[in-house]
Amino acid sequence: MSQDASNRIDELEIHIAHLESSIHDMSDMIKSQWDRIDLLERRNKLMAEDIKRLVDFLRTSPEDDTPPPHY
Repeated sequence: MSQDASNRIDELEIHIAHLESSIHDMSDMIKSQWDRIDLLERRNKLMAEDIKRLVDFLRTSPEDDTPPPHY
């Protein structure tokens, strides 16, 4: 094999190694972002449930409350 071809192969291997590293870094970043999205979706769902309970509570009129049994 000629020196020129050997140098070309070395350059391609180095380039492939850099691309593999970039792909790995991006994969880690995407995984981290999906984990964050999942966390935010769970928090959003919990807050929506809290708001619904609060709205339901505020819509309840005092007349709807039954007096305690000792009255």
